[in-house]
Amino acid sequence: MVNRVLDVSGLSRAFGSKQVVTDLSLALDEGERVALRGPNGSGKTTILRCITGAVIPDAGEITVRGHPAGSMGARHLLGVSLSQERSFYMRLTGLDNLLFFARLRHSTQARAMRDVRALEEELEIAHILQERLDRCSTGMLQQLAFARAMLGSPSVFLLDEPTRSLDTGAVGRVWDAVERRAETAVLIATHREDDLDHCHSQIDLGA
Repeated sequence: MVNRVLDVSGLSRAFGSKQVVTDLSLALDEGERVALRGPNGSGKTTILRCITGAVIPDAGEITVRGHPAGSMGARHLLGVSLSQERSFYMRLTGLDNLLFFARLRHSTQARAMRDVRALEEELEIAHILQERLDRCSTGMLQQLAFARAMLGSPSVFLLDEPTRSLDTGAVGRVWDAVERRAETAVLIATHREDDLDHCHSQIDLGA
């Protein structure tokens, strides 16, 4: 039995006179991994932001397990790591940041802490959690953004160039973590050929 987790139908979005996405449809089932490919400006990040509800489409419908994009029900089911991350608190440590976001996912502080500590060990990010984020490199912030996306065991990962600034070891840990969550669907925007090896299919977007 097919267990559909994400439906995008007829999505279109323009910014001013520039049409970025035109009549895009896609669907993800549990455990399915799909890559969005295309040059800069082809709409990859816009598609992901529309699914999160951060950008409102000009046309089309998006649902996450039947919940409209942007609704509380949909947001709770998404684990999101977008490029050019700006929503962290840069004067706080990585640990303080992850605990803040984990607390939004969990009913108690103790459960939030357990989730964060488990990810700290799995992703080997103890050194990042100890640092203030304004002292972290781009790669360190990317690893923290991926860890945040994993909080609360979401149904769908939305990943925007998650491995771009990472070394080989960190890239391996990212994909190992995804592999261990075999039921989680993945929609990833990427330029990297090695990322495609972990995906079942790809959608090529024009310029």
